[in-house]
Amino acid sequence: MGSVKISNMLVWVKNNMVLGRQDYQGRHEFIAYGWYGQHKWYGDRKQTTVLEYNKPLKSELHPTQKPIELIEGCLNNSSLLKHVILDIFGGSGSTLIACEKLDRKCYMMEIDPHYCDVIIKRWEDFTGEKAVKCNGN
Repeated sequence: MGSVKISNMLVWVKNNMVLGRQDYQGRHEFIAYGWYGQHKWYGDRKQTTVLEYNKPLKSELHPTQKPIELIEGCLNNSSLLKHVILDIFGGSGSTLIACEKLDRKCYMMEIDPHYCDVIIKRWEDFTGEKAVKCNGN
């Protein structure tokens, strides 16, 4: 059986800083890049660990919402149609929407019930489908 391998920390450089209480205001976030089992790369060799995508100007859904295009770029480099994608910090569901657009299967976790509802509504709005709740039994 394979194991999870974290290969790189990617850096998302945003077009605007995020105001906070720090001395230095952040303009980037780290993204853990890795895989489970066998590894294959589908992108070209010009990709770098620095990803420059505009940050949403304002997000009513989640305070740290990621642009779908950022996730699509990463998924196109590291997966094919029908591949399984894992996001253990669901947030606003950007990975789920990117997976829908690119025909990937998304497994997602989110600890906050409010953001679980945000993710479900966002998916329903995007697909036009109704989510079905499963008990897991």
